[in-house]
Amino acid sequence: MAVNYEKKEHIVKITLNRPEVLNAFNKDMHEELNASFIRFREDSEAWVAIVTGAGEKSFSVGQDTKELGEMLSDMDSIPNIWDILVNQDLQGGLELYKPVIAAVNGYCIGEGLCLIMACDLRLAAQGATFAYSEVALGMPTIVGAVRAAQLMDLGHALELLLLGEKRDAAWAYRTGLVNEVFPDDQLEEKAMAWAQRLCDVGPVATRCTKEVAIRSRQMGFYDAVRMGEGMRRAAFQTKDAFEGIQAFAEKRKPEFNGK
Repeated sequence: MAVNYEKKEHIVKITLNRPEVLNAFNKDMHEELNASFIRFREDSEAWVAIVTGAGEKSFSVGQDTKELGEMLSDMDSIPNIWDILVNQDLQGGLELYKPVIAAVNGYCIGEGLCLIMACDLRLAAQGATFAYSEVALGMPTIVGAVRAAQLMDLGHALELLLLGEKRDAAWAYRTGLVNEVFPDDQLEEKAMAWAQRLCDVGPVATRCTKEVAIRSRQMGFYDAVRMGEGMRRAAFQTKDAFEGIQAFAEKRKPEFNGK
């Protein structure tokens, strides 16, 4: 399997599993990763996902250059831009409002970097390295350019996109690319701790809040607030909302069930 899917209680761990090629993306990995995110989205008992790479050296070095070379040698195999504009994987816009944590170990390059930018929270090992190397190969970065410019200030985004040079975890933290940096041997433990913290709060509330945050970027302020208020009223009708208020009144920890 190019991608491993493991679930423990409400936490799903999705692992890019081609360590022999530093978890480079090929067709199988794309398809299995997309299926994994859909499986996570559709499972009512899965509340939080962690995405990481197998092995200690790499999260992902991006697209498998061998497969890319084969594809470019057969231009008829490339989808027509008028037929398929964006692939509906997480990087390309798959709607997923449950929280996703990227645990970045080692190299995070090209497609791998685009993937973590599509995640909600990014945790990095001290030895992690980040780069968009496409320009060095004479190719533009498209979805990565869109995501980088939304996530970071434009100057630092363009530093990544246009120079094609590697940047370390300290730079990634300083520029807002990642939320936290941990010693390499603590990354998995810390990612699980963050995931557990997300499980301790209301899962319906987190999904609603994430959806408002994402959708509102394309809306005017008043339209966004109106949309959000409608979603909040719907969330108030859930059992989790009643449980949260009841637990607060009784000064106890709430027991959410995602309904």
